Amino acid sequence: MTRWGCGVVHFGGLSRPQQLIDGMDLHGVYTRAERIRSGAGRGLRHWAGRLAAKRAVLDLLGVAADAAALGRAEVLPRPTALCDRSARCQHGHPPAVRLQGALADRARQRGIGQIRLSVTHTADTALAVALIGPRLAGHDAPEEP
Repeated sequence: MTRWGCGVVHFGGLSRPQQLIDGMDLHGVYTRAERIRSGAGRGLRHWAGRLAAKRAVLDLLGVAADAAALGRAEVLPRPTALCDRSARCQHGHPPAVRLQGALADRARQRGIGQIRLSVTHTADTALAVALIGPRLAGHDAPEEP
């Protein structure tokens, strides 16, 4: 059975990433790599999309979206064989999530392996869906240990 979670972030009328997270610490919600990736000359929609993806993952796992949990779900582009595997790569790779600490433990306890993400934006809203389901031969990268 496929399970899913979703996250929505409205960013219309906002101008700074801090406004997206309702007083939470930016460094606690976004990892260093996420801050580099979102801040590299990109607009607020990238911050909002990444936050929507984090919320979708937490929704999937049944975890409240507080700063600690958001910071343990790192959302970055999944590198391909043609990529140099660094935050500098500007190609449009699909998003991937890396769970850390208690979130990774929770996923393992529930038998969740790879989580797929899809993120989209309008002019003022970011929407993300997190899915788990069977592996897709030829499409899914091997799972990390």
